[in-house]
Amino acid sequence: MSVESRTIANLKGQLSKFSGIISKRFSKPKQRLIKEILYGIQASKDVKLSNIVRTLREDQLLI
Repeated sequence: MSVESRTIANLKGQLSKFSGIISKRFSKPKQRLIKEILYGIQASKDVKLSNIVRTLREDQLLI
């Protein structure tokens, strides 16, 4: 496992823990959305949804 892979895994773990804390009262799908949005914001360094989707490489139409 490369240093970059370990860093990414560590970051995802920290974001999962944080998102779990702030989304306890939500349903599982909403918890997953919060976790993915947080990761997308961090990865894209932007809060625009279109940039988050591009960063996550989701198959969604961008308007």
